[in-house]
Amino acid sequence: MSEPTPYPRPAYAWYCLGIICFAYLFGFMDRIIVGLLTPAIQKDIGLSDGQMGIIQGLAFAVFYTLFGLPLGRAADRSNRKWLLTAGTTLWSLMTAGAGLVRSFGGLFFMRAGVGVGEATLNPCATSLIGDYFRPESRAKAFGIYTMSTALGTGVTYLGGGLVIGFIGGPAGGNSFDMPLLGEIPAWQAVFILIGIAGLVPALLMALTIREPARRDLTRAAGEQASWAETRAFLRQNRTTLLCHHFGVAFILMAIYGWVNWLPTLFVRLHDWPVARFSIWYGIFGGTAGILSAIASGYVTGWFRKRGHRDGSMRTVLVGGIGLTLGTSIAPLLPTPELVLAGYCITGIFTNFPPAQALSAVAEITPNQLRGFVTSLYVFVIGIAGAGFGPWIMGMVTDQVFGDPMKIHYSIALVTLVMGLLGIALVSYGLKSFRESLARATWNGSVTG
Repeated sequence: MSEPTPYPRPAYAWYCLGIICFAYLFGFMDRIIVGLLTPAIQKDIGLSDGQMGIIQGLAFAVFYTLFGLPLGRAADRSNRKWLLTAGTTLWSLMTAGAGLVRSFGGLFFMRAGVGVGEATLNPCATSLIGDYFRPESRAKAFGIYTMSTALGTGVTYLGGGLVIGFIGGPAGGNSFDMPLLGEIPAWQAVFILIGIAGLVPALLMALTIREPARRDLTRAAGEQASWAETRAFLRQNRTTLLCHHFGVAFILMAIYGWVNWLPTLFVRLHDWPVARFSIWYGIFGGTAGILSAIASGYVTGWFRKRGHRDGSMRTVLVGGIGLTLGTSIAPLLPTPELVLAGYCITGIFTNFPPAQALSAVAEITPNQLRGFVTSLYVFVIGIAGAGFGPWIMGMVTDQVFGDPMKIHYSIALVTLVMGLLGIALVSYGLKSFRESLARATWNGSVTG
């Protein structure tokens, strides 16, 4: 173990964060693009809402979470830059592969591969950001990192809408002339183009950023924590981690659900073409999400200046309350313009929970455990949020209301129930989070 060394130069740290965010942008595009393409896929190959809910969520989330734990452990013990580069390459290739299949089984397999690749993202990114940035800058850095989801949403909807509009509409029969492949359905072409483009950040990561020295090492463990030390940390902080992980997961269950089903809602209930909805939501919803991600770090800073050490989790709570109130009402509004406005205005809260939840993990977790604890968080939010959110909304439409034209009721109901559960857990966990913060004392040394 060496003497403390300086943090990387701020300009270089922000550049590295920019490359990680570039990868995350494509990763999030790969997650949600299937929601935009749902009407075209259903028309082309005849999948039900329940099946599409599995493709949107569970096919991705199950493998995202299963591989997240060993890959999180790998992030604590290996070169994070190369691990993330490999993951970015894999999820991009599997997204492109979704454009080469035309069945439920084929789409399930490709979405599972996207999940495996993206399982490297949050553990590596959380650990790397913690080592690139000083503690006082991390909340803002995590806010910028999470801004990639807003950019990904905006680019997916706006760019996808423009492509679909250029080709001529959402119907699965619309074709696109791809080199080497000839005429293929437009939805397959979108998968292929986005997947290929995702290889660009992987190349930049491989060639232009360096693995940073590890810092924030706990006094109690060596450079690599043993399983006994890992279990001891989890036991000591179990209330904090349970409330943090599951509270955020319930909130994200609502977010992932409506993000995936909104295009279908507008097509079914309001007769908006996918291109029209996606362009308008890409502009205004994407902008709101970007502002949300940036603002989240400042809100946390505002709480801390007023003596609240648990500022990051208070920001998560504020975001959960704002989202639950706004997005459980928005789908029930009488006109498409009001529905769109409701989601876009409420979008100012969208990235408060995911951004500051990651910042909170970095605050209470020593470097030797940061990747693994983040992977536990990813496991929970992956299954509950990204996995069950879209699927539950699809199943509620199919099985509870029994009418595809009542999708707005299923979105509102699932959003309200899951949001309230998340708010309750985060609120209950604030006291234990403060206790975890009080125990978080590092020796300041670095390795590398």
